[in-house]
Parts: sequence; C-alpha cells; structure tokens
Amino acid sequence: MKCSRLAVCLAIGIMLLLLFPICRVNAQNYVQYSVEIKSDGSALWKITDFSDINASVDTWDGFQNKVFNLLEVVSTQTHRDMTADSLQINTNTSFDSKTTEYSFVWENFSLIQGSQIVFGDIFSVNTFFSQLYGDAALQISYLSTFSVKSVTPTPYQRDDTDQMLDWARTQDLVNGKTSIILTSASANQNSALNGWQQYTIIGVIVAVGAALSVVGFYRFRQRRASKSLPFVIPAESSEAETEEGKILKLLKSSGGGMRQSVIVEQCRFSKAKTSQLLAALEKRGCITRYKKGRDKIVNLTERVKSE
Repeated sequence: MKCSRLAVCLAIGIMLLLLFPICRVNAQNYVQYSVEIKSDGSALWKITDFSDINASVDTWDGFQNKVFNLLEVVSTQTHRDMTADSLQINTNTSFDSKTTEYSFVWENFSLIQGSQIVFGDIFSVNTFFSQLYGDAALQISYLSTFSVKSVTPTPYQRDDTDQMLDWARTQDLVNGKTSIILTSASANQNSALNGWQQYTIIGVIVAVGAALSVVGFYRFRQRRASKSLPFVIPAESSEAETEEGKILKLLKSSGGGMRQSVIVEQCRFSKAKTSQLLAALEKRGCITRYKKGRDKIVNLTERVKSE
C-alpha cells in the first residue's frame, strides 16, 4: 500500500517537472510590434520576438521575404510606391530566454498632407500581420513636434505626453478601418495665432470704420449748418483789416454806391486788383455793378444795406 502511494506521488512529481518547462516556455513566447513614425512619411518598424533559449528564429531570407512580399501587396492595394530599407536582425540571449529584434525602415509608409501625417490605410490588408509574425501587441510612437488629431480605432492606451498609442491586439486594426492623423504642433499654434490676428484685423477695421463714420457725420452736419447760415458782413474792426471789408466800408460811408474808379482812388488798389475784389463781392451777393460810360457804378445790395 505504501509502495503504491509512493509510486503515485513520484509519477505526479515527474509530470509536474515535465509540465513546468513547457508552461515557462509558453509564457515566454510572444511578439511585439513597434512603429516609429517619421516626419518624412517613413516609419521605423521593430518586431521583437521573445522566446525560449532553444526556440528557432527566422532566417535572414525568411525575414526579407516576409517584408518584401507584404510591401508588394500593400503597394498594390494603396496605389503607393513603397520600399523597405535598412533590414536588420539582432539576437540577444540570457540564461534561459532569447530576444530577437527584426527591424526595417518602411519608406512612404504615411501620407504627408500639408502639416499633417496620415497613415493606417495599410492595415486594411486582411492578412497584414499574418504575413509578418502573427497577431501581437502594437505600439506606435511619433515625434514630439506632432500631436494626434484623430485616431480610429480607439487605442487601448494613449499617452500624449510620451507620444504613444498602444493596441493589445493587431487584429483590432485589421478588422476595422484604421485612420490616424497627426498634425504639427507649430501648425496648431499658427492657426490659433492666425485666428487671433484675423479677429484683431477685423476689430481694427470696425473701429476705423466707426471713427470715419462719426467724422463724416459731423462734417456733413457742419456743411449743412454752414450752408444755412446767412452771409454776415464782417464787423467794422475786421472790415478795416481786409481788402474786401475796406471796399464795403467805403461803399457804406458813401451811401451805398459809387463809381469803380473812385474806389480805385480811395482804396489805393490797382485797377486789376479792384476789379478782382469787386468780382468776388459781386459773386457773393454783396454788391451789384452796371456799366456807365467808360466806368462802372458799384452799389451795395439791399440785403447788405439792411444788415
């Protein structure tokens, strides 16, 4: 009886010892994708395979064929010329595990649209990740000079401080329509600045327009007021100081009329200047003139006489 119990315990112990390495190996075997978006539209791809120390890794030819075949399919579907450059395989080993990193630069991975970087259309290929190393976690990073404008589907984790987007399963990107748009931080600042500049310019234009309207209104009022005011003969003190006032004063003192030649003598103006002054006064309705022989008679108008 004791021997049978001992045999059962021994068998269970051996089975546990056999299962433990298997579980440990299974726990260690997984793949992670990392994509670093560049400002020129390219992307640095890193595919990290964590495996047991004894697990086999992909050969150089196998890795190269996977990448080139995938790019050919994606280029055909997106109608964009794409190339892969700087292909590398790096393997690091520890006591019981192995880490293999497959990396390459994917040229023309993204579309540059002004200040925006647009990508994600490549994931519409149904067998995208199965043509590489299967379904796994995906991390996308981008430059600090950019920010996420929109992202579909929603990532499992988003860190705008470290510029990271994480998905736990790549099949989430393949099953849906993936679209990620990055926009330049300087473009956002410029657009905000331009918005404030536009508001400032509009404000200045409105203020200037209002000021001009007020000035125009008052000028219009002044012109109407000046037109409605009757002609006023300058006071005697000002008449003595002006040439026209001197003529008007002389005509008033003589009873309202005299010969033009007498005005020339009394005011001591030249004939031409006297004629110009009288023409101006006549135009303003202060005097009337009529010819008498070789001379002219100058009379004050009734309106001026009554003032």
